Amino acid sequence: MREYLNDFLLFFQFFTRIPINKSLNCDKENFRRGSVFFPVVGLFIGIVQWVIYYLLIKVLPVNITAVFVVIIPIVITGGLHVDGFGDTCDGFFSLKGDKHKIIEVMKDSTVGTYATIAIVFDLLARYEAVNTIIGINLPLILIATPIIARFTVVFISFIGKNAKETGSGNIFIGNIDVKRLVISGVITILLATSLIGIKKSAILIISGLFLSFLFNKFCESKITGLTGDSLGANNELVEILTMILFIAMS
Repeated sequence: MREYLNDFLLFFQFFTRIPINKSLNCDKENFRRGSVFFPVVGLFIGIVQWVIYYLLIKVLPVNITAVFVVIIPIVITGGLHVDGFGDTCDGFFSLKGDKHKIIEVMKDSTVGTYATIAIVFDLLARYEAVNTIIGINLPLILIATPIIARFTVVFISFIGKNAKETGSGNIFIGNIDVKRLVISGVITILLATSLIGIKKSAILIISGLFLSFLFNKFCESKITGLTGDSLGANNELVEILTMILFIAMS
C-alpha cells in the first residue's frame, strides 16, 4: 500500500504543479506501477475544469467561461503536454529526413514557426469545442476527455518504442506492461461510462486508441519511435478528437 501511495503522489508531483513537497521514490518501476494513475490524474484535471465551468457560468457569458476552462489544464500541468505538441510539430515539419536533426529541433527550447502554429491550433480547437459543449449543456465530457486522453498515453507507451537512448519519455515508453495497461483501461472505462454513458464512451475510447496507433506509426516514420514530446502531443490530439467526436454525436 505504501508503494502505491508513493506512486500516486509521484504522478501528481510529476504531471501537475500541485506542490507536493515530499521526497518520493522515482525509479522506472515506480513509473511502471504508477501508470495506472494516469486516468486518475486526468480525472482530477477534468473535475477542476468542471468546477471552474460550474462557478463561472453562473456569472459570465459562455465564451468567457470557455476561455478559463481551456486555460485551467495548462495551468495545472504547467503546459507540459502543449509544449510537447509544439516541439513535436517543430521537429516533424520544419525538417525532412535525418532523425537526429529532427530530435535536436524537438529538444531546442526556441519556439519555431510550426510550434506556434500547432499551439494556436490547439487552443483554438479547444476553445471552440469547449464553447460548443457549454452551449449544448453537456459539461461532463470536460471530465471524461482528460481521462480518456491519458489512458491513450499509457496505450501508446505500451505499443511504441524509444526514439532516443535517454529522455524523460523513456520512463514510460517500453516500460508499460500488460497488467498496467489493462488496469488503467478498466479505470478509464468505469469513469468514462459513469460520466457519459457506455455507447459514447466506447466510441471515444476506441477512436482515441486508433488515433494513438496511427500517431505512433507516424512517429516511427519520422524518428523511428517516440519521445516524451510525442506522448504530450498524443495527449493533446486525443483530447481535441474526443471533444469534437462527442459534439458530433450529441
